Amino acid sequence: MDTPVGLNPTMDYLGSLKSAAEAVLKVYGRLDIPWGDVFRLIRDDVDLPSNGGPGDPYGLFRVTNYVPIGDDRFMAIGGDSYQAIIEFGDKPKAMSLVTYGNASQKGSKHRTDQLKFYSEKKLRPVWRDKEEINQHLELREMLSRK
Repeated sequence: MDTPVGLNPTMDYLGSLKSAAEAVLKVYGRLDIPWGDVFRLIRDDVDLPSNGGPGDPYGLFRVTNYVPIGDDRFMAIGGDSYQAIIEFGDKPKAMSLVTYGNASQKGSKHRTDQLKFYSEKKLRPVWRDKEEINQHLELREMLSRK
């Protein structure tokens, strides 16, 4: 087998691939099982297909760590927490994502509303100016000192 520079030619890559394929076939009954059918984003009543995997040693951009949850499936328990893309110009623009949501209180829709973006490999717009913020404002609280 010819290998690119950097791969150890004495390693049994084909044997490893064959073993991995046999294990997947044994557990899932097919080789083309979608990643998101096995690896899930689960929080409260939300259960979505996940993507990504351990960053080290694979160098993935979508770092997600999983634990087994039975039934040969896995649940995300950590990984990327904040992602952002920023365009600097006359009027800066940004897209971002807080995967686990902007709230920890049970019952808040903001515990899970960004999981769908993560599942679909998308980001959400960042509202920066007063007009954009007011268009999306859900609650205004005024704090004062006594």
